[in-house]
Amino acid sequence: MKKLKALIKIIIFSLSCHLFASDIDHPVAGAEVEDLLGAMEKVEGSSYLVEGASENHLEDEKFLSSNKNTDQDFIFKSNLEEVSINSDPRREFKDFGYNVPGSVERQDSYGEIDKAKMAKGFRKVSEGAFNLSFIKNDFSYTSTNDVINRTIGNGPKGKSGGFLIVRNDSYIARSFLLNTYWSLGGGVGYSSGNGIFIDNSVSDAVFKFWQFPLDLGIGLEIPLYTWFKIAGTAGGSGLVLMQNRSDFESNEKGKRKYQFSPGYFASAQFKINLTGFGSDAAYDAFTSSQITNISMNVEARQVKYSGFSDAITLSGTSFGVGFTFEYL
Repeated sequence: MKKLKALIKIIIFSLSCHLFASDIDHPVAGAEVEDLLGAMEKVEGSSYLVEGASENHLEDEKFLSSNKNTDQDFIFKSNLEEVSINSDPRREFKDFGYNVPGSVERQDSYGEIDKAKMAKGFRKVSEGAFNLSFIKNDFSYTSTNDVINRTIGNGPKGKSGGFLIVRNDSYIARSFLLNTYWSLGGGVGYSSGNGIFIDNSVSDAVFKFWQFPLDLGIGLEIPLYTWFKIAGTAGGSGLVLMQNRSDFESNEKGKRKYQFSPGYFASAQFKINLTGFGSDAAYDAFTSSQITNISMNVEARQVKYSGFSDAITLSGTSFGVGFTFEYL
């Protein structure tokens, strides 16, 4: 019995020694743990941080960005150079498209727009202008026996009618005192009257005169404050004259007669800027259609065409009214 107890003690002692020896290889709490952590290599950089920026700096950037505009994704800006903006002043307004800041939902996220300042800005950067004019036909027609004037001008049933002219001006240069532009335009004119015999008796035949001018010129424009402009345009022109008479059958020779003559034209316009009287009107016109100015015009047109196949000369000055729509 004594031998059995002694054997059990020996076995227990041997197991205790073995467990103690195996624990030596494991770190225990204390200074040795701190030394092991201090000896660990530092991880250089991180895939989630901008190089050279701390986590706190990154979070600050996100916080500032979210306060500025919640609709935009966060963009890392720490080490990015600023992108240069096109110096073209039209870029400021073209980038708006048809929805300028303040015209969309959530307007509280934008500052209040100074409409007067904005209107003053885009008036200066128009790329061109579209003109629509009506010119009364008070021009003089020189012809054999003065037959045309006697028919459409002084005839008892004469209707001198007028010209509808459309023109596009493309600005070459703009400044505070003077603007220059290329001009291309065309139109249609109509006059009619009953024929006159040599003894001044009136014929039953109706003569219709269709006229198609085509203009190419250069122009100057002088801005007078915000409300008025003076513009002058001149250049070469051509005119197609078509004569139609009712006393001929539709397929009969001489029913229609076409003639063409080269010539010149000159136009003067006094423009009253309708959108210049109120910033709201200018702002609304621009945001809806990118029209920078709308003007009502009093116009004068001078022409001369003398190269027709018949002995006809069309010349003189006539007046009318129109509208100009400047656009970006």
